[in-house]
Amino acid sequence: MDKAQLRAQLLQERRQLSEAQWQQQSLELCAQLQQWSVFQQASRICAYCSTQREADLQPLFDRLGKAKVWVLPRCVQKSLVWHPWQWGQPLTTGAYGIKVPADQTEIWSPNTVDLLLVPCLAGDRQGYRLGYGGGYYDRLFADPLWRAVPKVGILFEAGLREKLPHDPWDMPLQTLVTEKQIIQIESC
Repeated sequence: MDKAQLRAQLLQERRQLSEAQWQQQSLELCAQLQQWSVFQQASRICAYCSTQREADLQPLFDRLGKAKVWVLPRCVQKSLVWHPWQWGQPLTTGAYGIKVPADQTEIWSPNTVDLLLVPCLAGDRQGYRLGYGGGYYDRLFADPLWRAVPKVGILFEAGLREKLPHDPWDMPLQTLVTEKQIIQIESC
């Protein structure tokens, strides 16, 4: 199965999750993250606001409030631009219907970030991910300044695969987190 077919299948499966299933799996995934020592030690975290039934990180935002500095992406042309966001600050709707910080005056660079949480449709045990196909995270990972930032794939267990199709430009993540487990990638 090629990337486009797999992407369509996984999106369909996620759309079939009931609201209760999606919320429960998101809650369990957030609990996994909170118990992970790497996450506990990170203070400045690039996260995201979920769309299309991605794992919802809102329980983390609600539970940890201002204990962490959250940095959220905004799609600008073909790139991701990162803005700090504090729990309770307003969000507005950006490109693709994704919530982004209303205050976009400050832009953060990779040297101010401890951890990057990456939404995934699927991930494999080699650290490769499948996203929506826009290449936003691929371009981010290719930027030498972002290479040193630990990258954590966030996905539901149903999206975990032994091996995904990948291209030469695809860069593996260091860790995958699902609602059931945390997988450290050996090759990274």
